Amino acid sequence: MSVEILKEKAIKRMGAGMKALVLTKVLEIIEQAYKEGIYVLITDGYRSKAEQDALYAQGRTKPGKIVTNAKGGQSNHNFGIAVDFCLTNEKGTIANYTVNSNWRRVAAIAKSKGFEWGGDWKGFVDNPHLEYTGKITVEPEETKVESVIVTTPNKPDTDGDTNIKKLQTFLNGYTKKANFTKLVVDGYKGPKTKTAAIRVFQYFSDVTIDGVFGKKSKAAAPTLKKGTTWSKWTRLIQGMLYYNGFNPQGIDGVFGNDTLAAVKAFQKANGLVADGIVGPATFVKFFE
Repeated sequence: MSVEILKEKAIKRMGAGMKALVLTKVLEIIEQAYKEGIYVLITDGYRSKAEQDALYAQGRTKPGKIVTNAKGGQSNHNFGIAVDFCLTNEKGTIANYTVNSNWRRVAAIAKSKGFEWGGDWKGFVDNPHLEYTGKITVEPEETKVESVIVTTPNKPDTDGDTNIKKLQTFLNGYTKKANFTKLVVDGYKGPKTKTAAIRVFQYFSDVTIDGVFGKKSKAAAPTLKKGTTWSKWTRLIQGMLYYNGFNPQGIDGVFGNDTLAAVKAFQKANGLVADGIVGPATFVKFFE
């Protein structure tokens, strides 16, 4: 695939709402990466507020996993200054989302051109995301001011999700037993919170605590259903439901109707049998 084709695809996918300067810089990223043998495929650019609201609903009021914490008007995609990308091969036949050395090199190129990489975020980590954070000179008819300084409204303007804070607080009760550094209770989902949850799972299951949910962890997974008296396990399940965007209406250790409904919704969204019984297959999906 030639660099020109990659650029043509980028222009088409970014849409007409992109700021001219940002579009130009994205094309420069593609060109520089191409010279280094890295094929950058832009997957998204400008979004309307309605499109952003539809994306925000995913994993909340619609099936799927949560992919953004920004509602319409809160995302830099809505202002034409952010793009999403992945890597492809020379023929352009694959979409690779593995964060490897090539991916990080693209992020470094982008940062050298004034972009922020979502993979550096401490809260909602967004590896495919790049957003321009520099000074943009805009057209006179667009605004009276000479320029604007772009911030990062993709990050929630609150102090984090209350239920994720409850999950983090619950996990912190096992820092010594599960051998992990105490989490910052900030309400933001990230790899440290997920790894801590895996370690607590492994402590509960009495398997090697390494923070990696592998075959031994899966084999040790218990089976829980409505009415179970294992409150610590239920709290972990409720916390991971919240982490994955499904609402059990509390982290109280009670496996009742609300938790049952959330488990079924999670299972259905992840291609599992929606029976409300949490077993090895459901735990695997919790920790993917």
